[in-house]
Amino acid sequence: MSVSEIWEKFKDRCARASEFNSLSMAQREELARDVGLSECDFERLFAVRDRSPDEMERLMQALALDLEKMELANPGTVTRDMSVVCTVCAVVDRCRRELEAGSAARNYHEYCPNALTFEALLETEAQSQLVERNRDRQI
Repeated sequence: MSVSEIWEKFKDRCARASEFNSLSMAQREELARDVGLSECDFERLFAVRDRSPDEMERLMQALALDLEKMELANPGTVTRDMSVVCTVCAVVDRCRRELEAGSAARNYHEYCPNALTFEALLETEAQSQLVERNRDRQI
């Protein structure tokens, strides 16, 4: 990253902080409520807004989980909560390394704060497939 890019990023963060700080407490609470988050989570996300949950989507692909299917089954809940956790994750660097190395699907349970949720989604997906296969056999 060049010095000018670092400077631009710094200026952008300062502008965002200023924008956020100019909101009244009522406005912050209303915005947080509108997106279904606690005010604390909303403030944390605002602070790291330049990070995105790309790693979550990449890990879901590595685990053969369909993000769109999850959204349809659980509109605005599970994946939103997972995105919040991913966005403020303290081990994002390890996640990126594991994804790049192709080992994330094997090792995510060692470091990922969303590991239990991924496990539950994988279990749900397996049960769904089993039900579909049994239904196909009965037809």
